[in-house]
Amino acid sequence: MYDVVVHQKYQGQGIAKKIMEYLLDKLRNVSCVHLIATTGNEEFYRKLGLNKVKTGMARYLSSSLSDAYLE
Repeated sequence: MYDVVVHQKYQGQGIAKKIMEYLLDKLRNVSCVHLIATTGNEEFYRKLGLNKVKTGMARYLSSSLSDAYLE
């Protein structure tokens, strides 16, 4: 999965939560679900049962994305 984005005008209404619950329900029999998300949303996804992984890796061509997301 690659982040769930809800227009700012509609945030705080539970829309992203409903979308995620729907998707995770559809994927309930899939043994491994990975999520890429923007920083600052970890607690939202944690409440939905997702956890940080030990072996995540990435490469970004944009230096601003590298600065924001790579350790």
